[in-house]
Amino acid sequence: MDFAAQLRVLQAAHGDPAKLALATVDLAYPSLPDTERALLKETLAAAAIPHWCDEALLAALLGISAEASTARLVRLRGLNVVEPFPAHGLNAVNVHEAARLALRKAMAADAGERFRALSGRAAATFADDLSPTGRIEWLYHLLCADPDRGAAECEALDREWSGEAHPEDRDALALVLAELEASGLVAGRARVEVLLCVAESRLARGKTAGVLVHASEALELAKQSEHGSGEARSNCLLGDVLQAQGKLAEAQAAFAEDLRISRVLAELDPGNAGWQRDLAVAHSRVGDVLLAQGKLAEAQAAFGEYLRIYRALAELDPGNAGWQRGLAVAHSNVGDVLQEQGKLAEAQAAFAECLRISRALAELDPGNAGWQRGLAVAAWWSATMEKRGGRPAATVAHYEEAHRVFSSLVKMAPGFVQWANEQKIVEQELADARQLAAAQVASDSAGTAGA
Repeated sequence: MDFAAQLRVLQAAHGDPAKLALATVDLAYPSLPDTERALLKETLAAAAIPHWCDEALLAALLGISAEASTARLVRLRGLNVVEPFPAHGLNAVNVHEAARLALRKAMAADAGERFRALSGRAAATFADDLSPTGRIEWLYHLLCADPDRGAAECEALDREWSGEAHPEDRDALALVLAELEASGLVAGRARVEVLLCVAESRLARGKTAGVLVHASEALELAKQSEHGSGEARSNCLLGDVLQAQGKLAEAQAAFAEDLRISRVLAELDPGNAGWQRDLAVAHSRVGDVLLAQGKLAEAQAAFGEYLRIYRALAELDPGNAGWQRGLAVAHSNVGDVLQEQGKLAEAQAAFAECLRISRALAELDPGNAGWQRGLAVAAWWSATMEKRGGRPAATVAHYEEAHRVFSSLVKMAPGFVQWANEQKIVEQELADARQLAAAQVASDSAGTAGA
């Protein structure tokens, strides 16, 4: 194909990104018969459905034999919009991101039934892959193939991962869901879950930009689609942002609405552990804002409910690490209120229980940065209690544990600025505690000598 012919092919695409991607077939294989080039274009569009593709996945998508899939993949590798993807095997490829997204969006708009069918086949391929990567890819396709089921599965996975998953896996999930949102490929309940997952991930990293908009959009959409749990969790997220901005009265109103809806759902289906967990979280958020306002008795009642529900969940399923993590946090919240009330012995006992559970989780999975941070914070809280109790040696020991874990965390997850800041605070408090402990030893020695 000469230059003029190539130019005509490109001009025929009229600048459309999807058509330009398909035009690479004509440019790379001008001598192929029209029927074979059309077949290769269909293959390229199918390969753009997943984030990567190999012979087995392509065969599943197109319903063809392994031999036919291998032959088509050989030709795909000759296109300049396709590149090797060795992370998933020597034979894996991926369609360049811009072209892949353009092809997916065009197929969803112009051939919606085929797009959903291909997405369904992709979801089925990953259905039995329980690795974090497999769960993410499965959900990504399910949301496009079957939005209602995808919304329910997204809600369940996000709830499960909030207590158990490694932070980097939650970030990866949020990243691919943000892609669906940016492409405009989700609506209704599915979009509510996507917006919530993306916003929660950003907030967990301390990035509040855009979270308020996402929370407000999710709330309005949840109301329109009569998605009760989505409406409750949208209010929770909205309250989190408002509280972070210091707008306590507005945050309290959002949390109160979250609690009202969560209570209705939990009473409607007492056996739904997910809704019971959401009710516990709603109580904790109300407790947080009440504590910030100095309403200690009311905060204690809210945190008491939080603890009661998580105790019941943990007793129902002792092997559920997410419930154990929630139970640890509940003990710490109760400890916060008791400390503010001057009930130091009771507060210390609550923090000690939080530390015990947090240590067990951290030992269970040393690579889980979320659980490691939970241990670091629990040790930090225990250090402050020992300091208030006038026990310098125990204070230093807990600070040293917190500092050691925070130092490892910063190396493990350098992108979490909040954790780096927490490490610096603990480091300074540890230095102060060591000085106080040394002064106490010196004072005791002087007293002994004087006697």
